[in-house]
Amino acid sequence: MEPPPVKIAYLFSTFPHLNTTFLQREVRGLNRAGLFPILTANRPPAADVFHPGDQDLADETFYLNPVRLFPYLKANCTWLIRHPRRYVQAIGLALTLRDAFPGQRFRNLARLAGAAVLAEHLRTHHVTHVHAHFAFGAAGVAILLEALCGISYSVSVHGSDVLMPHPLTFEKLRRARFVISNCRHHVHFLRERFPELGRQRFFVVPLGLSLSEEPWRDVYPLEPLPPLRILNVARFDPVKGHDTLMDACARLRDRGIPFVCRLVGDGPTRPEVGRLIRNHHLSGQVEILGPLFEKDVARQFDWCHVMVLSSRSEGTPMTVIEAMAKGRMVVAPDMTGLPEMVTSGESGLLYPKNSPEALADCLAKLFQEPEHLAEMAAAGRRQAKKRYDASINAQALTMIFREEIGT
Repeated sequence: MEPPPVKIAYLFSTFPHLNTTFLQREVRGLNRAGLFPILTANRPPAADVFHPGDQDLADETFYLNPVRLFPYLKANCTWLIRHPRRYVQAIGLALTLRDAFPGQRFRNLARLAGAAVLAEHLRTHHVTHVHAHFAFGAAGVAILLEALCGISYSVSVHGSDVLMPHPLTFEKLRRARFVISNCRHHVHFLRERFPELGRQRFFVVPLGLSLSEEPWRDVYPLEPLPPLRILNVARFDPVKGHDTLMDACARLRDRGIPFVCRLVGDGPTRPEVGRLIRNHHLSGQVEILGPLFEKDVARQFDWCHVMVLSSRSEGTPMTVIEAMAKGRMVVAPDMTGLPEMVTSGESGLLYPKNSPEALADCLAKLFQEPEHLAEMAAAGRRQAKKRYDASINAQALTMIFREEIGT
């Protein structure tokens, strides 16, 4: 006999979004596994930053913003009148929780107001547990929601939310019922950074792709060299190190190695990267494609020989999993969770971060010994099937929720 569905809600900062397509995939996987989480988010996405195919998820999501004055006043007055002690205690917590980030108390009070609205919504769905994705604003709402109405919460961490300083990270993790990480590195990092988390329960569930479905099902043969086809899929942000990649490309050109490079993504440093391309005289070899939907990104993997990351900081980038799923090898910096994803010399090559010379050496080696391209690409595809199948990982995640939360 199938166990009854666990009554949980998923809480996001923004949902759905092109930058986090793995979250849309996770929700659909949980639905297929019979969990059916109630979808909530702090704010809706702009119309042009999520795929039209995810409109059903946007329509299903309950958003706290934009703030509607009457529902906010009604919900907060209701909780103050019906549960004055809990409401006053939650205000006390909001005023107490703070760290080095300025204005945290005011942010907490605003989130408490939203938590009251969310509590009313979740009550109608008989939700007993909330799972927040990323240790950002959504997790901050979850803390105050628990204080207000007793709904427990857990958190999924993904990389930038715990590897870089953010408000109340320790409190968000300490108060969580459990924490799910997409790699072991984040768990080790957090335990070293916060020894007080020694008794916190962590679970590791990797991200995944629907490997039995388009566009990730089919793998196409590599086109013959030359030129070497390089692909970079990353938002245009200083942390992604596009300057390192452009420097490496200039070194390849100076060595006489024929190549073409495509950059997929968008962000604040896109104009600066354009200037780097011109300054390095790479306009004929490096092209910025801009942001693309998932199917179009998959076509770029079919086109390339190698997917390159040049980041200064990363968690467990989805683009590595996508490259492996499409049977393409990866060249990436040797840091954080990447050695768990890429076995250097087997499914890709790792190099010291911030080293354009080392990155150029890796790419030159692949051009000079092209037989390694196919060998490592095939190994990556095998690894993707073993570790990054979304349906298998959704089942593992469902089991965690059932065992930790009950029915």
